[in-house]
Amino acid sequence: MHHTSQNSQTLMSLESISQELKDLVSTFNTKWFLGELSNQMKHAGSPMAPDELKGLSSPQRQMYFLAGLLITSDTSNASDFQFSHEKWNKMVELLIKIEKEYDKLFFPKSEVDITEEWKKIRRVAMPSFLSYFNQGPLNFEEQPINWVSDLYIQLNQIIEIETGLKTEQFVQFYENLDNLTQKKFQGFASPKQKHLFQKEWLELSDIKMGVVDEAPDFIKEMGEQNRPLYTFMADPGIIKRFVAEDLVSANLSLTQVNQILPLLSCQRSKSEYLYYTSTKPGNPLYDKPIVDIGKGMYQVFEVKQVIHAIENLLESVCSKTKQNTSKLTEKKGDLLEDRILDLFEKYFKTDYKFHRGYYVNGNEQDILFLWKNYAFIIEAKGYNLREPLRDPDKAFVRIKDNFKASIGYGYQQTKRIEQIFKAQEKLIITDKSGTLIEEIDTSKYEDNDFSIIVNLKSFGQIQNDLSTLLEITDDDVFPWAVRLDDLETFILTLIAQKKPPTAFIDYLLIREELHGRLICIDESELMGAFLIQKMTKKIIDTSDTLITTPDLADIFDKQYVKGMGFKNEKLLKEKESGKYIFW
Repeated sequence: MHHTSQNSQTLMSLESISQELKDLVSTFNTKWFLGELSNQMKHAGSPMAPDELKGLSSPQRQMYFLAGLLITSDTSNASDFQFSHEKWNKMVELLIKIEKEYDKLFFPKSEVDITEEWKKIRRVAMPSFLSYFNQGPLNFEEQPINWVSDLYIQLNQIIEIETGLKTEQFVQFYENLDNLTQKKFQGFASPKQKHLFQKEWLELSDIKMGVVDEAPDFIKEMGEQNRPLYTFMADPGIIKRFVAEDLVSANLSLTQVNQILPLLSCQRSKSEYLYYTSTKPGNPLYDKPIVDIGKGMYQVFEVKQVIHAIENLLESVCSKTKQNTSKLTEKKGDLLEDRILDLFEKYFKTDYKFHRGYYVNGNEQDILFLWKNYAFIIEAKGYNLREPLRDPDKAFVRIKDNFKASIGYGYQQTKRIEQIFKAQEKLIITDKSGTLIEEIDTSKYEDNDFSIIVNLKSFGQIQNDLSTLLEITDDDVFPWAVRLDDLETFILTLIAQKKPPTAFIDYLLIREELHGRLICIDESELMGAFLIQKMTKKIIDTSDTLITTPDLADIFDKQYVKGMGFKNEKLLKEKESGKYIFW
């Protein structure tokens, strides 16, 4: 009983701290505070992160939490639009306290019997829970844009019936909004791009910057020249504000913009949203990242979230009937396989062949990719992750079920083929009806076969170190389970850096040895460590536990600024010109 009463005390404490934080946040002016939080979040992950964020474990999610509290709070006392260290420090202190209360939920100091099973449940539930709520989607914007376009254009018929719009118009809406905020940022803040500035943009701020009348003329002139920059510094949300007309373009009409805006926007109004992890009601800014700030004006909280919100919207639009849902699942699986094959063909270039949707002993398999004397047994899993639950024991059951249905099942599928390679038996490939397609002599691939499971959303820690939930036999090796976006970023960077396919194989060999001693929420940190020689055979042979850190993935951001090689990559000319400020 002691255990339960402690949990209820923790929940009460969590409620009162969260309420105190919400009351404090409610004193801020909507436009100004949203912009301030957007700006803080923009710098959160960089070495230039402001002091205000020090001590926060996950600034991005925590800024989202503050913004969610703001949008769901009462406006009667919301007049404050100035930065105050005192208020900010209090908010940070409360955010840290909230994090500590969540820790207590998972690791109560109680009379409970601490068995191995109890520890295992918490080892799985805690990181999955936190990585679900503490990580924004880690990818480059081209990835969700290309995925949404390629997947949902095939389902336009369903989308048009439901919304009166096509996928292309939703994507164009995102592109126009992204271009507008980029242009505004360059116009306000970049000395080389002042010609982009438009004077009427200043009307989007309530803060009027100016120079006192008695100042000398040359000071007034300097003040006038720098007014855009000073205004942006005092009110960074100015670049995120717009009216519907601003998003109109040759292939997106004002009517269409006005049809899309209500689907992706919310207004500040009081609701019960209180917890970091609330889902009913959840943080409105994930699905509706645009805020209607009145008088026909809107303000986007985080531009990149708009494409994720569009994806969530289209997914729910296409999942309203069983028939539509199965059509969506089928298209998703096909597109995932297309993507994987496209990357492998681009990287391996010659001397390869593959089988897709092939059958062995009557069982369907996804992809077998053969290059020289190497074999890649690949299963694609377009499975949706369900949100983890707050109660560790219930969360464990849900995570285990999710894991079993995707990675666990993928492993059973790859293992069927791997066993044939291991036994060096003939691999007899047929079509669905059993007609022979090819017989493969597996002896030429001795010890050179790799099992890869590719999914769309990562399980975080328990996917990166499979030893916690995937049971394998002593003579077997763990497969590599990787999210599509990470696989794409890795392979495109290997190509850009002119690394041969043997580098990829070296990574897979090292990767097999990390299970059972790895602490890593994001696979790209491991990939980055490998590319900068911080994860070599020698290093892993002499380490008991390996812990990765976010800075190890910086190599991908650096590559992106030079050009990554994505389809329809943005600002490629600007990247090559060097005149552009990336923010």
